[in-house]
Amino acid sequence: MKQTKTKLLFLMTLMASFVLTACGQQFDASRYVKACLDANTHGEFADYVELTNISEEDAAKQYNDLLDDEVSYLDDYNIDADTKQKFRDLFENMYKNFKYEVGEATKNDDNSYSVPVTTYKMQIFGDISADMETYITNYYQEQMDAGNTPSTDEAYAVVVDYLYDYISKNMENITYADPVTTTVTVAPTDNVYSISDSELQDLLSSMLDFENLQ
Repeated sequence: MKQTKTKLLFLMTLMASFVLTACGQQFDASRYVKACLDANTHGEFADYVELTNISEEDAAKQYNDLLDDEVSYLDDYNIDADTKQKFRDLFENMYKNFKYEVGEATKNDDNSYSVPVTTYKMQIFGDISADMETYITNYYQEQMDAGNTPSTDEAYAVVVDYLYDYISKNMENITYADPVTTTVTVAPTDNVYSISDSELQDLLSSMLDFENLQ
């Protein structure tokens, strides 16, 4: 039986390195962390722009580039422009529903800050890998029984449609896992504060059930 590609490779590029120059003002590490998360996920830039040297246009471009990168992972499925836009809108809506709470920062002896962040993992993907595999296997069997041999593009179209419908349906009634609190470090380097890429990535990944995309 001819097999189509079902491995899910997208939704793994949520990453941006945000920095804040102290500039002689009282540094608010909690506000900074929340501004980073708001800019990365909710597309809300006002506080982030106020705290940093980046313009709102550049912040928006960075956010939009991240969304474009997400959609680019679907290029292997030969999707058209309209389908790309559908998925882009879907991903944007997903990120806007990321749920988190930033607690009060504690200053450390080395002038870094420890900031507790409580995240709620969105349950979107569920058993998507197994469900899709079953769906595609049944699709091929039905086509073969009918004397048809689906082309690669036809099979890809089935995968993409199933993927979109699956995620969209779960987005209609979003559920979240129990909250988990993680402490991140905001550290200074040459009078500039930042969250490490790895800690920011871990925070973002903790808000969506990526582990089900295996």
